[in-house]
Amino acid sequence: MDYRLQLVITLLLAMGCCRGLPNNTRPYNILVFLPTETKSHFMGFQPLLETLVTRGHNVTLVSPFALGSGGMALPYYTHVKVEVTENVAGPVNFLDRNSLMNRLPLYMFTLWLGPMITKTAVDKKSVRDFVLGDQSAFDVVVVENFFHECFVTLGHKYGVPVVQLLPFAANPRVSQWHGNPYGAAYMADFAAHYVAPMTFAQRAQNAVATLFNTWVNRLFYMPLQRAIMDEHFAYAGHEGRPDLETMLRNVSLTLVNSHPMIGPAAPYVPSYVQVAGMHMKPAGPLPTDLKTILDSAKHGVIYFSLGSVVKSSKMPRETVSLILSELAKLKQTVLWKWEDDQLPNLPKNVMVKKWFPQNDILGHPNCRLFITHGGILSLIEAVYHGVPMLSIPVFGDQAHNSIEAESRGFALYVSYFELTAETFGSKLQQLLRDPGFGEAAAKASSIMRDNPTSIMDKAIFWIEFVVRHGGAPHLRTVANQLYWFQYYMLDVMAAAIILMAVVSYLNFKCLAYLLKKIVGGSKRPASKVSKIKKKKQ
Repeated sequence: MDYRLQLVITLLLAMGCCRGLPNNTRPYNILVFLPTETKSHFMGFQPLLETLVTRGHNVTLVSPFALGSGGMALPYYTHVKVEVTENVAGPVNFLDRNSLMNRLPLYMFTLWLGPMITKTAVDKKSVRDFVLGDQSAFDVVVVENFFHECFVTLGHKYGVPVVQLLPFAANPRVSQWHGNPYGAAYMADFAAHYVAPMTFAQRAQNAVATLFNTWVNRLFYMPLQRAIMDEHFAYAGHEGRPDLETMLRNVSLTLVNSHPMIGPAAPYVPSYVQVAGMHMKPAGPLPTDLKTILDSAKHGVIYFSLGSVVKSSKMPRETVSLILSELAKLKQTVLWKWEDDQLPNLPKNVMVKKWFPQNDILGHPNCRLFITHGGILSLIEAVYHGVPMLSIPVFGDQAHNSIEAESRGFALYVSYFELTAETFGSKLQQLLRDPGFGEAAAKASSIMRDNPTSIMDKAIFWIEFVVRHGGAPHLRTVANQLYWFQYYMLDVMAAAIILMAVVSYLNFKCLAYLLKKIVGGSKRPASKVSKIKKKKQ
């Protein structure tokens, strides 16, 4: 009897039953290629990947990080472990005001940094062995495009559609390949230190950023991506693949980590789907010590974290001292994610740990404020749970995220490099005393949670949709087949200007001719008039 039961279960699994799949969906073989050591990005994608597995799909993950959080058993999952170097950004010191990262606009700096991040990710034995030696069959390839354009070539290797994950809002660098609108007049660059509506000077800066992310990008950035592709993706049959730009234009689906409450409201082509918040979940139970602290905090709790890349413990001593001096003045208990073993001269109301369950703390009703670096995932989590923010942006898109949040009324921000005791303390007090920030945060949370279906279900549906239909060319606009002068209608405008010039010229010539006739007929020469009079006499 046990043998028969086992046989039935095996048959059901083979048919896709008991795997959480819809009746019309078979288990798909999905390659998820995330070899970059960006843990915060992975944490944002992790729930999506785990949900794909729990719904019965066979996921092969190439990444330094594994699935299976919280002891979850994942039977349909293969992990290709990628070596960790802890050097994803090279020699960049994010907390150094004078580093190139903080002196140059991001769109200029990433002309070099982007290919370097990509090369660092693929220049590892585990990745090289997989790319060159793997002979598996997949139904779809999922890649992150964190300056990783060359990853799309895996779609060619396996002969399947490509889905790209975008860890931030859509931008010209990515949108240019799919005809996705990026109006520089009303959509600020995702790393700009301003938001729309923009002044004339800001629109001029935005135009320069758009120029760099498109034309300059094609001249200097894309050749580096092609070189990495040629060197590291020389799999069998690579000689016949299309050029990189063509493969980028053929990406079937882009899942965008954005939402109108954390970024600008913007038009998207059908193949671009916003999925910000798909990693969110209700607050879970806290460890006993933290639960006691949050439950008993009479004036509430402030949570302080600068994310996984910027280390609070690496800040200069004088910066730490000014922050502690202002935190010591508060009635609230402060939980600070501090990556070192200890923090000297710690005030009584401040507790430090190397790790806190951020989502569960933000979701606790006694969490009054979130002091953050303005990273996109932290911003999403704060909005989801309705917690006001004091943002201290350091690099990248953090300043823009912070300004967007402030413009919506649920946050204030002060740049890390402009941080003083006065600005930090005054903005802390303003956020804690003014109930308007909490009301705006609650409103934003209500909007983000109000969806016809869950964000996760939407993301899963579109991935399965792409596989079911062997790609999604019908979602692509014809815009990506046009030259840039055709896209902007410059050829039509030029023809219209030439036509108007010709018509104006002909009108001018006709008018001049008529005027000449009229004036010439009314003013005869005096000699001719006298001769006529003499003949009459």
